[in-house]
Amino acid sequence: MDRKHTFGVILALLAAFFNGMVGILSVNLFQSGLSPEAVAFYKCVVALLIIVVLLAVTGQTATLLSYVKTKWKALSVCSFFGFFMLYFFETASYETLSVAVVVFLLFGVSTLVTFFANALFEKRNLVAQEWMSVLFAVLGLYLIFLENESIASSDNTGFVFAVLAGVGYGLFLVLNKKLNIGGGLVPVCGLLLFGVVYLFVPFSMSGFAGVESNVWLTLLLLALLPTIGGFWCTTKSLTILKSQTVQLVELSEPIFALMLGFVFLGQLVSPMQMLGGGCILGAILIHEVKLSTLKSLSKRKVATDPTR
Repeated sequence: MDRKHTFGVILALLAAFFNGMVGILSVNLFQSGLSPEAVAFYKCVVALLIIVVLLAVTGQTATLLSYVKTKWKALSVCSFFGFFMLYFFETASYETLSVAVVVFLLFGVSTLVTFFANALFEKRNLVAQEWMSVLFAVLGLYLIFLENESIASSDNTGFVFAVLAGVGYGLFLVLNKKLNIGGGLVPVCGLLLFGVVYLFVPFSMSGFAGVESNVWLTLLLLALLPTIGGFWCTTKSLTILKSQTVQLVELSEPIFALMLGFVFLGQLVSPMQMLGGGCILGAILIHEVKLSTLKSLSKRKVATDPTR
C-alpha cells in the first residue's frame, strides 16, 4: 500500500475505535434517565455547537456557509442516512438489545449494503474476491457474538432498528463518496446541521427532556469521540479509499468494542471471539493486500521483466 492509502486505512481504524464507544456511553446515559431519542438528539447538538465554535475561531464560517449553500441537497440526503437512520435506530436498539448484538447486526447489514450498492451504482457484479471478503467479515462477526444472547430470542423491535441502522450506515458510506461530500470539519458540520433537524422530530415527539448536570461529561464524550471524531475520520477516509474498503476496515469496530468492554466492564474475550477477530482481519487482508499490494508487485514485475 502507498502512504496515502495507508493513511486512509488508519483513519478508518480510528473511526472504528471511536465508534466502538457508542454503545457503552449510550447505555450509561440510558441509566441516567435519558431516552434514546434524547441521547441521539443531544449528542448531535453538542457536537454541532463544538464544531461551529471551532470553525468560527479558525475563521472558516464563510467557508461553511458557502459549502452548505452549494451542497445542501447532497448533505440532506447523506445526513438522512448517516445521522437520522444510523443514530436514531442504533441508539433505540441499545434500549432492548445488548451492545454486542446491535454491533453485529449493524455491521453485518451495512457490509452487505455497501458492497451491493456499489456494485449496483457501478453496474457490475461482485467479483469472487469481494464475495470472499464479505463472507469472511460476516463469519467473523458471527463468531465474535456467538456466545452472546441469541438474536432469534431478542426483542423484534430492537432487531429491526439495528438492521435499519445498518442499512442507513451502508448507504451513507456509498452516497457520501458518490455525492462528493468531502472530508474535514466543514462537511461534518454540514451533515450535523441537517442531522439535528431530522433528529429533532422524534425527540420532540417523545417529549422534551432536560439534561442533568451529572451526565454532561458522558454526553460530551459521546459528542467528541464517536460523533465528531468517528464521522471526521470516516468522511476523511472516504476521500482516499473506496466506500467498500472503508466499510471493511471499520468492521474492526467489534474488536475495539470487545477491548473496551474488557477494560471498562471486565468482560473477557473467549477463544471463539478471538477466532472471529481473526476472520475480520482476514477479510481486510483478503481485500486490501490482494487488491493493493499484489497488484503493485505485479506491475513492478511486468515493468522489470526483460522478456517484455
